[in-house]
Amino acid sequence: MTEDDIYPLLATLAGGKVYPYVAPLDNDDKPSISPPWIIFSIVSDVSADVLCGQAESRVSVQVDVYSTTIKESRSLRELALASLKPLNPTEVVKISGYEPDYRLYRATLDFKVTP
Repeated sequence: MTEDDIYPLLATLAGGKVYPYVAPLDNDDKPSISPPWIIFSIVSDVSADVLCGQAESRVSVQVDVYSTTIKESRSLRELALASLKPLNPTEVVKISGYEPDYRLYRATLDFKVTP
């Protein structure tokens, strides 16, 4: 699985402000877009070893939603999860947080996929 498998599923959310790994930054290394936006990352891709070589892999994915309100960040996280259902996510973990440097709420979705 690659970023190209995830992006189309999320592309319409947050007004199309969906990016792999990092949001666009300005010259001061601050986001050059206004919230909300979504960042997604492939955290790891682990293959199981069997006697005849490597078997299936297991991919860990993280989706972070940034917004000015808790309600919006959580709502977009739920929409992201619904959009990602075709990947059959398992071990779904939802985490909430706040980014004081940017004064934004973050709603994180962490899950595993076996492609």
